[in-house]
Formats: sequence, structure tokens, C-alpha cells
Amino acid sequence: MKKAIISLFFIMLSSVAFAQSADTLKAKTMTAEEINAAIIPFMEKLYEVNDDTPEGDAKIKALSIEFVKANNNDAGAQILCYILSQFMDKDEYNAFADADEFFKNHKMVLKAKKAFEAAERTCVGTKFVDFEVEYNGQKTKLSDYVGKGKYTLVEFWNSWCEPCKKEMPHLIDMNNKYGGADFQVLGVSIWDSSEKTLAESEKLGINFPQILNVKEAESDLYGILTIPEIILFSPDGTILARCLTGEKIEKVVSEHLKR
Repeated sequence: MKKAIISLFFIMLSSVAFAQSADTLKAKTMTAEEINAAIIPFMEKLYEVNDDTPEGDAKIKALSIEFVKANNNDAGAQILCYILSQFMDKDEYNAFADADEFFKNHKMVLKAKKAFEAAERTCVGTKFVDFEVEYNGQKTKLSDYVGKGKYTLVEFWNSWCEPCKKEMPHLIDMNNKYGGADFQVLGVSIWDSSEKTLAESEKLGINFPQILNVKEAESDLYGILTIPEIILFSPDGTILARCLTGEKIEKVVSEHLKR
């Protein structure tokens, strides 16, 4: 089960769900509180699927499809965007979403569709897409690090993402073990206050550079809907691997470094 996705979506929701009438929850357009009231109990149900296997993924997908079909509203669109997009390929997703007129042109569904397209443009084997941001008057590009002759392991993360922070020890270990003339680690903080990122970086003991103040426009270039997103780039900037987590990080890095 992609439990990190479930955990992150919990964080994205408000911490308080307000009780709503059945009639309110059936409305198509909903307030944030109404969306939470519909989604949070369902997310708790997903989180109880403690099965990190393809069978567990299939159960999450089936439960999510059932929820979306029963919730032809903004709450259903949220699940369709952030959960089902992680368990369907582009063709299946488009066919499912387009079968319902309300969802077909919903802003959250369109966001997910654009993410599929961007992910295809930045899939394994393609060259990196550059971006530039500014923080405290200083401009930084992804190309200041990527495509400069080193293997570069990049984590897109932020200070409030618990699954992101759980991956940091792996990245710190990679930097300590392999960092040097041919390998480097880079953090890219997205959707977050730079000050919070810096404070959390110090708390976590992060010992590699960070690109700060990265907004949605930049993360959209890589089709990122959920984080962490960990990508390994080759010395010339070709994408070698995406969606790395846990022990797989070192396995993939060591295979490419041949050590």
C-alpha cells in the first residue's frame, strides 16, 4: 500500500472535521470543512488497510473508486485527484474521470490530468526540465546542480511532510557514503515557507544543499501531486529513476555508481 500517500493526504486536510448534514454532504460544491467531514472518515478507513502488497494497493484503489462513485462532489474530486491518480495509469484515469460530467472538467481532475502529462515528459530516460527560483534576492536554478557531471539525487520535500522527513536519514546516509566528485544529494523544498524549511533542515541534520522557495509552477513541471518525490539524475541530467523510497534509494544509487 502506498501508505506515504495516505499519510500525506491526511496532513493536507484540516486537522478538524466538522459534522455536516447528509444533504450538505451531497452538494456538489463544498467548503473545505464540508470536504473534510466527508473525506477524513474515509481516509481513516484507507489507513487501516495495513497491507504493503499489490493486494493492499488493489484494495485501496477499489475503496477509492467506490467513494468517488458515491460522492459526485468536491470531496470525490479530491480523492480522484490525490489518491486514484496514484493507482491508475493515464488512460484508465482519463476514462474513469471523463465518464462523469461533473468530474470531467473539475479543477482537481484537470490538475491530475496535467500531472500525468508532465510526468510523461519527465519520465525515466528523458532530460531534466530546468527551473529558476529566487530567495532573499538570490536566484537558483536546478541546473546549478543537475547536469553538471555528477549523479544527483534530488528529494522534493517540505517541512510539514512526515513521509518526506522519514526519507531524510536515507539521503543523509547517501551523502555521507557516496558524496564527492561523482555524486551529490540535493533537497528541493516545495509548497512551503523557506524559513520553516531551514528550521526543519537544521533539526533533521541535513548536510546537503537545498533549493528554497519552489512553488507549484515549478513542481508542476515534474507532475508532482504528492511528496516525497525522489529522483536520480545522471551526470548529463538524464532521469535515471523516479519515486525512490527507503532501501531502494541506496540500491539504485549504488548500481549506477557501481560501488
